[in-house]
Amino acid sequence: MCRNAERWVYRLDLPVAWPSGHPFDDDMAFDDKTGTRRLEITRDGTITVLANYAWDGCTPKFCLLDIVLGIADGVVDTRTGRPKTYYASLIHDALYQFLDDGLPLTRGEADRFFLALMGRTGFVWRHLYFVAVRLFGRAFRGLAELKRRRKGARGPLGQTLASGTVILVP
Repeated sequence: MCRNAERWVYRLDLPVAWPSGHPFDDDMAFDDKTGTRRLEITRDGTITVLANYAWDGCTPKFCLLDIVLGIADGVVDTRTGRPKTYYASLIHDALYQFLDDGLPLTRGEADRFFLALMGRTGFVWRHLYFVAVRLFGRAFRGLAELKRRRKGARGPLGQTLASGTVILVP
């Protein structure tokens, strides 16, 4: 067990936007149970995860005696200064969080976004990670929901992106 430890491995300092290329019928926003906006999606397919979003990276991860054990997030990419799966796991986790809250994507589409984003960094194990999320993603999604202890809600977008947003190049 771990004491005085955060429940999540990563927390965003700035919003991150990714032009997915997948068009949507509407602009939309997703709030967690506390009413905090966490995810925005525009008609043109831009998926934005907002600042302060927290996630584990690639799942599962467990804390044991103050060491995090679990699926590796990869080496640090020289172009981003982040592990190679950092942005892929960020977008994937945010999408998974809101799949049951009116997000107009299937789990398979979210998984393909995960693969595409890992491909951008050249992550060698991307196909194995993709197969793992296809096989076990539903179960790991359930574990994450237990950890989050909250259900979200879909609403209108309403506002534009904050300045300082990190935009991932397609």
